[in-house]
Amino acid sequence: MQKSYANFKDPFGLLKRMLLSGDRAARSALYRAATMKFVGPLDLMLEKSERRLLQEENRISNLPIIFVVGAPRSGTTLLHQTLARYLPVTYFTNLSALFPRAPLTASLKFARFLKAKRFDDRSFYGNVAGWAAPNDGFHVWNRWLGTDRYRAPQQISASAAREMRTFFNAWLAAFEQPFINKNNRNTDCVALLASIFDHACFIEVRRHPVYVAQSLLQARQQIQGSAEIGWGLHSADSSSGKGHIDEICEQVFSIEKKLRTDKQRVAPGRYIEVSYERFCQLPREHVQKITRTFLQQELDESALRQNLQPFRVTNEIRIGRMEFDQIQKRIEALYGASALSKFEDYPLTHCEALPAAPQL
Repeated sequence: MQKSYANFKDPFGLLKRMLLSGDRAARSALYRAATMKFVGPLDLMLEKSERRLLQEENRISNLPIIFVVGAPRSGTTLLHQTLARYLPVTYFTNLSALFPRAPLTASLKFARFLKAKRFDDRSFYGNVAGWAAPNDGFHVWNRWLGTDRYRAPQQISASAAREMRTFFNAWLAAFEQPFINKNNRNTDCVALLASIFDHACFIEVRRHPVYVAQSLLQARQQIQGSAEIGWGLHSADSSSGKGHIDEICEQVFSIEKKLRTDKQRVAPGRYIEVSYERFCQLPREHVQKITRTFLQQELDESALRQNLQPFRVTNEIRIGRMEFDQIQKRIEALYGASALSKFEDYPLTHCEALPAAPQL
């Protein structure tokens, strides 16, 4: 099996920082990686059953596949966790990630051992604690999209596209529920996914780009051990001759431009935008609107009121003032003041239809 850790430049330093962080989701990710060594033989045993299951599946499902997309550090994991918990959907779990050769077979066999949809709201750079928690699904997507986590292919072979459709048709048929997934790399191939899946739906999470850039700077330091080493979708190292602030801000803007182009190739009604800031303030309203839009269902409002409370918006200065001011200045130069102003008051109605793309 191919490994997908090449984008991490300081793995031993990362291990130390994760252990010292005291973060439960960080420790859970390490425990999961260690556990994979022990379940490898079982994964090999299940691989034959997985192949047979996929070969026998010839149904074409009409159930939606919901992709949560957006820049890394924009709130995609939070939305993914929330929707996975409250919507009648299935998703890749952390348990399934232990079985990269047989994720569907393992999910079917071991689902009964999981505590149904019980996991933390907190996460560590996309990792959520708990075997039943949502997983990005690199163990599945890498089959067709490769192991580079920072770039996605814009085209794949016809046979790879067929394999992808077969896998998800089998998954949808097995669980008889829609499927949801967040993987920030899929943000780079929205048009490709829309061309492969007739019933693909997309939710783009949009956060004020200044705070996305700030969080990406912190991620470089935490994950890579240096602000000069790129991390995340469309990232580049500062060895290109530019400073790390310029690199990060251009990374955020590059993702914005790619999404603006790709979303135009998605069928009307299958792409919606959600503001991270507004979602945190009004999560129940957003969850209900997304459910109506993509599932044509209504969730139990009383249960939502009881269990789903607003989240804290983390848009606050967390780095030195000088670096923060540099980010603000560079982001405004890239986006323009008028485009940036649209992030200040992002209305809930953006959940109802695809709005016009901002003029950048």
